[in-house]
Amino acid sequence: MKQLEERLELIAEITEPGHREVLTIMHASRALSGAASRLLREHDLTEAQFNVLMLLKHQSQDGMTQVGLSDRMFVNRANMTGLIDRMERDGLVRRRPRPGDRRVHVVGLTAGGQRRVDAAEVDYFKEISRITRRLSARDAAALTRSLLGMCDAIADGNRGT
Repeated sequence: MKQLEERLELIAEITEPGHREVLTIMHASRALSGAASRLLREHDLTEAQFNVLMLLKHQSQDGMTQVGLSDRMFVNRANMTGLIDRMERDGLVRRRPRPGDRRVHVVGLTAGGQRRVDAAEVDYFKEISRITRRLSARDAAALTRSLLGMCDAIADGNRGT
């Protein structure tokens, strides 16, 4: 297996504590994003569209608000509005006013969006399985704990603790 420095074509070894791990996470993230983009392109979806469709399919019973979607996807509300506009135009989702509060819109899957996510997730999960099959269950759990621990450390720093 190539070392990180070789993969990134660096001329000097990374010696600063923690820097190797952060660069490795960023390198893996970029590789995963590229693989997902290529796979999803075959289904005429972007990563963001796929993520919205997956949230609506698996994490909601009767749709989600745009604010709820943006919070779960870590994007700002203006970006979410544009994304939902395009997805609605393409027939993947529909907006409807929330009963009792017409200022809030609930986003739900259309039949076309349901078909598209059903087809894409089969290939997506197959690829995720291929990518992660080298990880034992123990290593996968440790990786998840480690990454969430880093997220907690970042959040603590943002709170000033």
